[in-house]
Amino acid sequence: MFNKSKLPILSKYYLYSLDKIYILNIILLPLSILYFFINLARKLFFSNKKLNIIPVVVIGNLTVGGTGKTSLVIWLCNHLASRKYKIGVISGGYKTNNPNELQIVGDNSQIKEVGDEAILIKRNTQSVVCKCKNRKKAYEYLVSKFDLDVIISDDGLSHYTLSRDLNIVIVKENKPFGNGLLLPAGPLRETPSTINKYENIVVNKNKKSNLLGFSYDLSSVIDISKSEEIDIYNLSGTSMHLVTAIANPDLLIKYLNRLNIDLITHIYPDHYILEKNDFLFEDEYKVIMTEKDFVKCSTYNLDNAYYIPTKIIVDNDIKIMLNNKISELLKV
Repeated sequence: MFNKSKLPILSKYYLYSLDKIYILNIILLPLSILYFFINLARKLFFSNKKLNIIPVVVIGNLTVGGTGKTSLVIWLCNHLASRKYKIGVISGGYKTNNPNELQIVGDNSQIKEVGDEAILIKRNTQSVVCKCKNRKKAYEYLVSKFDLDVIISDDGLSHYTLSRDLNIVIVKENKPFGNGLLLPAGPLRETPSTINKYENIVVNKNKKSNLLGFSYDLSSVIDISKSEEIDIYNLSGTSMHLVTAIANPDLLIKYLNRLNIDLITHIYPDHYILEKNDFLFEDEYKVIMTEKDFVKCSTYNLDNAYYIPTKIIVDNDIKIMLNNKISELLKV
């Protein structure tokens, strides 16, 4: 396995993990205690309770890393658009050149300027997408410049200066709180007990799970050179390079392995900007990636490469819950 992310290496040598407790996790516990009190102070002194002109829906999680926030944002944008609502989206611009600079995402926006998630949302929805780390600033700009019905914040649960009308919290089905420790000793932004104060919990789950939430639709891939969708089972029995820079690639790797795809994995840190050299190999094996990875390399004219589109299947009970909550917010 080729791996540029340091976390799996530290875990391999039993030094640090977000799911288990090793020596570095213990050493970092004093910083986690400090983080707890800083976060508590931010919550007490900076929480914004002001009524919003346009309702704000925050889709977030209690942990760092990928729980499927952006996937649910895309689904919700399209779901609400199908009901004729006009949607704005706030994206934090993580790891961009200037996260605090406010930008409206357009067709020619660059990854380094607005971020991979903002471009992914823009390409998959008709929403107005605004990139800015300062969620309150982005909200005020969207309200002043656009005629919108709902504004969705992709992440932002701990951005207390942004007043919100509805919080939707995503948790993973497996190890939802990792090792149970706060940053940086663990993955948690808040203590596990905080989950009890949120009403709208959505589980990122296995398709066969009985829990309420959503699962990924991994039934097809897009042939990049042909812009053609094909059944993912057509790739069964082949050897492929998996090139990915997402937070939690383990579930994807397990799924592709179950399809009898022999993977040579090239895992980069989340939000890493993939370069053309990252796709140069000394063999003729096909390449597979997620759509979040593809937005970073769509101009590279890759041959023999595929990406998995960002599709999720949302339980009907969750659809009904979200419909009711948002309809209530939009009552005049």
